[in-house]
Amino acid sequence: MSTLTPRAKILVVDDELGPRESLKLILQDRHEVSTANNGDQALACLDQAEYDLVILDIRMPGINGIDLLAEVKKRAPDTEVVMITAYASVETATNALRHGALDYLIKPFDRQSVLDVVEKGLSRRAHSRNMKNKLHQLQLVNRALVEEIERATRNIQRHFLETVSSLVAAVDAKDSYTKSHQRRVVTFALLLGTELGLSIREMGLLRQAAILHDIGKIGVPEQILRKRASLTPEEFGIIKQHPVVGAQILSPVQFLQDVVPLVLHHHERYDGTGYPDGLKGLAIPLGARIITIADAVDAMLSDRPYAAAKTVAQVREQLRLFAGTQFDPQLVELALRIDLPSRRITQSVPGSEGM
Repeated sequence: MSTLTPRAKILVVDDELGPRESLKLILQDRHEVSTANNGDQALACLDQAEYDLVILDIRMPGINGIDLLAEVKKRAPDTEVVMITAYASVETATNALRHGALDYLIKPFDRQSVLDVVEKGLSRRAHSRNMKNKLHQLQLVNRALVEEIERATRNIQRHFLETVSSLVAAVDAKDSYTKSHQRRVVTFALLLGTELGLSIREMGLLRQAAILHDIGKIGVPEQILRKRASLTPEEFGIIKQHPVVGAQILSPVQFLQDVVPLVLHHHERYDGTGYPDGLKGLAIPLGARIITIADAVDAMLSDRPYAAAKTVAQVREQLRLFAGTQFDPQLVELALRIDLPSRRITQSVPGSEGM
């Protein structure tokens, strides 16, 4: 008697009463046995209950044993199936095994052969269940590990962004103009992104890039950032390196990989005369083209060491004037739909505090 599956559910299917009842008598003291005399009855039984093992006669009117075997395996792949045949042959065995049968019994069968093959089937069924339970437990453990990894990743990202926020604050401290400049650029860039109909993911990348676009200025000497007179060519050359430096700072961070091109190219010009790579037109990433406009709008609305703030009307005129040269002309059309403030944008952008 199997100690693994006591009172297992067994279905015996045979169109002949003698073999069917004989199998039931052999097995009913040890297991719960049901019988069916044809394929249709067997399928009805399978619709009503789950069986651990099915014993099928190969030759039956209507649905034959091989077709019924295939149907059993289709409905309950883990159910073990033993075939009954009056004529053993290599072809019969091969056909049954190919369709998923565990073994076969030859009529007339003796009691011990039946018990042995049923024990074999129920043991394999129990082993299969045990393996499935272990797999389920492993899946639960794996899910817990994945959740733990995700939490750790979020913590790493949060700590990195806190570090970046400190760097941004350091840039702000070096230059009175840049103080809160990043947040104002974020505000206008997101307004422009909304006007453009960007997806949630694209808006998230745009927000991150806008707040980080000037992070490379951490490498620019303070006297250059604060200089009121015109910059020398050498000084301007140093300023022009800040997108590259910013990209170098962010590049090692995996979750900011899509942000790096936007930071690197936010000083490219639509006509190809910008820096650092002289990209032109649509070759410039969309987010970078948006930040270019947002950056310029805030610059024009702000008092800078070398220029007083422009009026809203003057800013709009400058956008029109440089559409197609400095700025993407289609983005300029959208930017002109946005109500510009008559002073610096000072409010923070929801969600940007973590940057």
